[in-house]
Amino acid sequence: MRWLSAVGIRDLYAMMRYQRSRQLLVAENGLTVGTGPVGSSLPTTWRHHLGLARAYEAARTAVDAVALTAGRPAPAAADSADPASLRLWLGSALTLLGLPDEEPWPARRTMPRRPAPMTSWTGGTCYGLQKPSGARGDRGGHADARDRMDGATRREVLPGVSVRAYRRAVRAVLHLQQRTEVLAAERDREASVAFGKARLAYLVAEEDFVACPATAAFTAYYVSRLNLRTLFTSGRQARPMDTLAEQLLVAALAAPTCRPWVLASVLTRWSVLDRLDDAQCGRLMGLYYEQLAASSRALRRAYDVRRDPTHMIVRAGDDSSTWNSATRAFNQARTGWLNLMRGLGYDDVIEASCPGKVPALVAADVAAWHRREGRDQHADVQVWADLPLPWDVVLGDDSCAAELVRQACQRHGVDPETTGWTQPYRQGLTELPAPARDLVHGVTVSSPLLAEILRKIDVFSGQAPPR
Repeated sequence: MRWLSAVGIRDLYAMMRYQRSRQLLVAENGLTVGTGPVGSSLPTTWRHHLGLARAYEAARTAVDAVALTAGRPAPAAADSADPASLRLWLGSALTLLGLPDEEPWPARRTMPRRPAPMTSWTGGTCYGLQKPSGARGDRGGHADARDRMDGATRREVLPGVSVRAYRRAVRAVLHLQQRTEVLAAERDREASVAFGKARLAYLVAEEDFVACPATAAFTAYYVSRLNLRTLFTSGRQARPMDTLAEQLLVAALAAPTCRPWVLASVLTRWSVLDRLDDAQCGRLMGLYYEQLAASSRALRRAYDVRRDPTHMIVRAGDDSSTWNSATRAFNQARTGWLNLMRGLGYDDVIEASCPGKVPALVAADVAAWHRREGRDQHADVQVWADLPLPWDVVLGDDSCAAELVRQACQRHGVDPETTGWTQPYRQGLTELPAPARDLVHGVTVSSPLLAEILRKIDVFSGQAPPR
């Protein structure tokens, strides 16, 4: 606590007393608290795809048997949890089996399912969700629908391999190829969730984190502020940087054991970047752009090309959870990348390629609330609709110069510099420290009066108890 001023220490103790009083309230009334931080329903880990061990093992066994019988070298082993490693293995396996190395048919529908008119059993018209045409996409559920080698070619290229063994290998490999694309999408989703919640802190080594107590204190506190739950409100959300975080940052930068790399993993202010060497800045720039690319791929998969881009309100069939987590990660990674490029003097790169921001999907009730108060959608939605799709710009399929962004902002009365379109977004004001609105999950309260009191002080979540 020697790092903080008297005001900072008072704010910190006030938060600690609030948390302690809530814990006592929960304990005295026999309430159950879910996994995660004390008094919080937030999970301690994020959902993580375990990989394709079974599918890969089945495909590897079938392909190795074909290679051994034909006297051909088997593909080198791959990591079943890494999509890039699996794609290398699949390239060799497809070549061995004489299959084209092209993008597979999707294992999942790429377009959201929309209610369509149907004829009911009474003869009337109703609306429902149509079933997909195949279990694994639009090819009738067959994983080996592509052209295989005919018998003569197979006997020439793979002598001694039976048709049964060959077709078994083809089915296993093409099935693994479809599953690999699903795994790659999951990895992008996981990266978006992790970055949106913790920036690059989840990549920081433990020894670097604990090397400087002041750096660790700021990083832990700032990440906890990033994880604040969004409020159901028609106004603005709380910003992560508050007065206590500012004091912790000053103390971390002044500490003799300061770890600028750890600070830069969550905050790309120029005062932090100035303490990094050129190699660290280059690595950080690459990491931020990779996060941009991961969230861009997630956004491309989730985007409905039939959507009106000026109407970013949730509709039936929208995967708003994936979209909003990807937009959060994209916009934060974009801000960090702009900070890096501007801070390191690469303004010409930004002028040549400046991807726009991506708006989140707004719930219909919140949108109605805005309209009732006489406000329409945010002006940024109109700007984004006038620009090339940001993920296409990031992934190199389109271009968007900073001047094009300025022109779109001017048409809609938006200042491109202060609103974060062509300059890194700056938090307009510093929040005052306040206890987070953590939720108690699975609360079982027999008294409606107590339940009402808990709701008023943001303790009762209203969710069903865990089974």
